[in-house]
Amino acid sequence: MRLTPALLVLLVWGFPTAAQQIPTGAAVDVEPALPEAAAARLTGGSFEYLYDDGAAGSNIGPPSTFDPDMLWGTYYFTEPGAEVITEIAVAFGPTFPSVANGVTFWLLNDADADGDPRNATALTSVDAVPNVSGNTFFRVSITPTLVGGAFFVGASAFLDGGADRPARVDTDARADRSWFFYAPDIAAVINNLASAPFGTRMDNTANVPIPGGFMIRALGEPETTGTEAPAAAGLTFHAVAPNPVREAATLRFDLPEAAAVTLDVLDLTGRRVARVADGAYAAGPHAVRWDARGVAPGVYVGRLTTAAGVRTVRLAVAP
Repeated sequence: MRLTPALLVLLVWGFPTAAQQIPTGAAVDVEPALPEAAAARLTGGSFEYLYDDGAAGSNIGPPSTFDPDMLWGTYYFTEPGAEVITEIAVAFGPTFPSVANGVTFWLLNDADADGDPRNATALTSVDAVPNVSGNTFFRVSITPTLVGGAFFVGASAFLDGGADRPARVDTDARADRSWFFYAPDIAAVINNLASAPFGTRMDNTANVPIPGGFMIRALGEPETTGTEAPAAAGLTFHAVAPNPVREAATLRFDLPEAAAVTLDVLDLTGRRVARVADGAYAAGPHAVRWDARGVAPGVYVGRLTTAAGVRTVRLAVAP
């Protein structure tokens, strides 16, 4: 029997109970538009990205017809003051016999912030063996990582088809921010999820009988400048335009007084990718052009340094 995408996902979920039967051609009530930002909450000085309410309505996994490496995750738009991701939290289904083989936790950045992770780029990953299930979240710390306009956090595992149901779903959460993918090896397609043999968004009713959002969260912290000297009044580094950068961008800054200036573009490891300006500048506004051709897609930091202080801005280079 040939598995169509709709049948494939129906097998993933298991057939609905009588109370969950969805008649062919059934009418659907249109709900009010949900806010664009995640329903996040502050925990101490941190910001928790989340869409779920902490209670699941379903668990999913692959059908018995194959044993894939499955990635499931949630997409968030970066909130001001929470640009550095330090933790990923995932709730797992109680039926997950392959958990002993471990889970990989992923953080991807989406440079164009288009709501679609299929062209996102992996920034970091951590392997761990979860030891809790149900509505208790398993939390893993990651190297503090700066994200751009949007990011995708998820978990992947090599699963036993028909036996594993690791992905916990809140059927009350918005489904248009959650996705799952199948591949023989997720790591091989992680920087181009569009190439995975199967992938869908959780509100795709043609493929997903019971939509919902995965119980996957992220912890964000403010971007800081560490021990850098405080910026003087009037020293301003404006947002980069255009952003994301495709071929070139204009970097604008204002100086309160004449000063020697260096303006660098750094990658997320702190390595200098380009020196855009280096020299003496008069007081007032300035604009310099950065040619980004040949720079790999991803998230970068513009760093303006003067004797009076340091300013940084985030920018992304589009594919």
